[in-house]
Amino acid sequence: MSGNGRVKQMQESILHIRCGDDILAKLKEAGLPGEMIRWADALCQGPTPTGLDEHEWRRIRAQHARDVYGMPYDEAVEFLRKQDENLQRFRHHDEIVLWFEHDMFDQVVLIYLLDWFAQQDVGQRRLSLICPNQHLGFMDREQLAQLYPSRQPVTARQIDLSRRAWQAFCATDPRQIEDFLSEDTSALPFLRQALIRHLQEFPFVRNGLNQTEQNALDAIASGITEPKQLFQEIQRREESAWLGDSMFWPYLEQMAIGTDALLKIEGVGSWVNKPTEPSMRFLYITEQGRRVLSGEVDWVNLRGLDRWFGGVHLQGKHVEWRWDSGRQALARSY
Repeated sequence: MSGNGRVKQMQESILHIRCGDDILAKLKEAGLPGEMIRWADALCQGPTPTGLDEHEWRRIRAQHARDVYGMPYDEAVEFLRKQDENLQRFRHHDEIVLWFEHDMFDQVVLIYLLDWFAQQDVGQRRLSLICPNQHLGFMDREQLAQLYPSRQPVTARQIDLSRRAWQAFCATDPRQIEDFLSEDTSALPFLRQALIRHLQEFPFVRNGLNQTEQNALDAIASGITEPKQLFQEIQRREESAWLGDSMFWPYLEQMAIGTDALLKIEGVGSWVNKPTEPSMRFLYITEQGRRVLSGEVDWVNLRGLDRWFGGVHLQGKHVEWRWDSGRQALARSY
């Protein structure tokens, strides 16, 4: 390499993007060059309808954060605005490195970002991807540093797949996802399972629970009563764990509401206690919960539903779409 080539390489600027802040400090500690930012909206939950400008998009995503996670609306809007503003910093760098992994949370954000970058004037900037079949957050700084040289240029095929996957994810008809999955998706090897897992969040034909609710209720029925142990069990049951604890607790709270609740929550305090504190909340399945778990009663027909699944909004006690776990396919209700 010529002297001018070495100078150019030394002067190149890198932007690292991660869908969370779990590894950003480790990347800095490992001495990796560049700027580190997060883009962390949990797009695998809540509404992602098409046709919105950036202000309407933030409004509907902020409403979701308020209604489900209890985040103040104005704070949520500012969080979303700030992370979008940070994303624009790619214009000040020569290479953008996306740090993602195999689970549904990461894969949905990944296709969103690749679709977004496809609509930007990136010029000669390089877009690179690090996406192993393991959770980056469990790695130490040395392991992350070893991954960095393995980054691969994002290909035109990956961009095309991401754009069509994101379009299908946001469609009002979830069959567009199944149509997409009938194609070759091997350029993004973890996307197929991530989208199937997304469809498993639709209510089941058998009892109206989705996969997460089914796992939780079954684990509680087996005798797990402490939230921390329950969350660990839920993670263990997932082929690729994707839920953060703050994303999981609302499932339990919804199942514990009303006279026909599936769960009973005893105790007070936060869901997650400090290591030195004893559990302050305990979970028990109700008789109604056992009836739903057995398939004797349908949870959606009993309670009704008002939930977004990407671009699909299911409402009422007779929803249009369900997941047939036996066929591993969507089923339409008439």
